[in-house]
Amino acid sequence: MVASGYLATSGAIYDTMPITTQMLYGKADFGEWGYIDGYGWFISSLHNRQNDKHRPLLHEFEGTLCYGYKYNVTDLVHVNTKAGPLWNPPIGYHGSHQNYWGPSISQSMENPYIVPYWSGFWLLEPQRRGRIRMGLRKSFAPYEHVSFTPFAETVWMDRRRFNTRYGGDPEKDHFFGGTFATVTTGAKTTWTFSDGWKLYATLMQFDIVNTQARRSVKRSDAYYAKCDWPIIRVGVEYDF
Repeated sequence: MVASGYLATSGAIYDTMPITTQMLYGKADFGEWGYIDGYGWFISSLHNRQNDKHRPLLHEFEGTLCYGYKYNVTDLVHVNTKAGPLWNPPIGYHGSHQNYWGPSISQSMENPYIVPYWSGFWLLEPQRRGRIRMGLRKSFAPYEHVSFTPFAETVWMDRRRFNTRYGGDPEKDHFFGGTFATVTTGAKTTWTFSDGWKLYATLMQFDIVNTQARRSVKRSDAYYAKCDWPIIRVGVEYDF
């Protein structure tokens, strides 16, 4: 995938210059006993603006190994749940030897109408903090082999993640010891152009909705410190 910037699942923009990512996903299905899946993900920069922080090529890795189970509520409604550890070592950051890891969980209610979903990640090392990403999506198939999926999602951060990201505990709008900080809206278009091959493009708009967080970002002199920013992603998938 190639993108115009790097928007992390934690609800933060870490780059507004072009980047590329690669991901390998695998799944072993055991039928009524559930499934095991996992992925390995790498990111690289297509510019030199952050060379003082990390090398451009393959400077970060993320991976999971999860057990999942799909519960059939009805013939049309399925609840898909999976959980397992997530690792995120900054393999290409200068002078960094920390290993970021912790438990992750995700759940979605698949149905023909509107799909609610959420995912949580609680970092245990090197510092304890957590976030929950939640949203809604709806897929349409206007043409054969083409799907269009608009979505809207928000990220809740506990006070420790909020403090790490924005330099202080949330002063108001508390919700279970944290606060909702960001909202992302967008749409993904996917074209299956051959057996096993898909081309996709995603356009999304990122917005910080917490007033305190916006003030903190505006004080930063980093070129990627943005309160509102569009991101475009284009990529290719192959299933085998």
